[in-house]
Amino acid sequence: MGMRCKRCGVKNSEVYLAYSNLRLCPECFMLLTERKVRHTIEKYKMLSKDDNIGIAVSGGKDSSSLAYILSKSFEKIPMTLIYIDLGIPEYSQHCLEKVKELSRIIDRELVVYSLEKELGFRIPDFKSTIYRRKMCSACGTIKRYLFNKITYDLGLTKIATGHNLDDTVEAIFNSYIEGNVGALIRLKPFLPKTHPKMMPKIKPLIGLTDMECLLYAEYRGLPIRTLGCRFSERSRTIRRKEILNLLAEKMPSFKHTFISSHFRRLLPCLEAALKDHETKIYECPICGMPTSLEGAPCHFCKVVSTVLKRKEKSAMESG
Repeated sequence: MGMRCKRCGVKNSEVYLAYSNLRLCPECFMLLTERKVRHTIEKYKMLSKDDNIGIAVSGGKDSSSLAYILSKSFEKIPMTLIYIDLGIPEYSQHCLEKVKELSRIIDRELVVYSLEKELGFRIPDFKSTIYRRKMCSACGTIKRYLFNKITYDLGLTKIATGHNLDDTVEAIFNSYIEGNVGALIRLKPFLPKTHPKMMPKIKPLIGLTDMECLLYAEYRGLPIRTLGCRFSERSRTIRRKEILNLLAEKMPSFKHTFISSHFRRLLPCLEAALKDHETKIYECPICGMPTSLEGAPCHFCKVVSTVLKRKEKSAMESG
């Protein structure tokens, strides 16, 4: 007979959370996971009864778990799932099928934005541009911009993303290594509005690990993608993840301690030190959306212009 669940004491445990030395049965694990997310939302005052939120979904375990938990825990708050079709053969269609199924399960509206239909290009088109070795960077710029703009255009109040604890620890670690203080200050569980067109961003899964998000999605039977993006192999990121995971193997609570120390002790110091040096926000002369660049196109417009010019040139050469 296996070990009993530490919470209910009745069922056999299937899940072991090393960082808290807790063994749980699937039912207690799911209830605890949902309680953690609600606690995070309450702690950082992420939601209010007047909200009408957008949820960025990708077909992955994190955003699917996020959408399900938010919909289940906050039934009365209006929610809209937002999916960006990147036009990556097989992968994007596979992901779209998963988010459509998720939308049916939780009975929430799904908005699908197609890069090809709306902007005239697909992510694979970047292979013939200067971004061919930085396709993840270009893709990330596009998704961040569009999730914000779609949320703004739909008249929603906030955008929720599926960034979990592992994602956030890695991002903070990278910013420390690179000395990117601006990024460190923006890496918050709840990033409030800093411009009328800059929508507040919330990360309700910031207290959950990769493994917890995966197990939750599997135990709930949520639709999650089984294909990986062919452009997402980033050796530097993988190496840094391996380093962090090695530390967590030796010290199971390392990631939780790291992120807690950053938010409670270091972040307030960084904000206080830089409060007189806040980045000014302007509006892009092309799209009108917020940018830190005065009188120049925003990063999104530069990226889009690059790929569209390359496509136009290719069409002229082949024609």
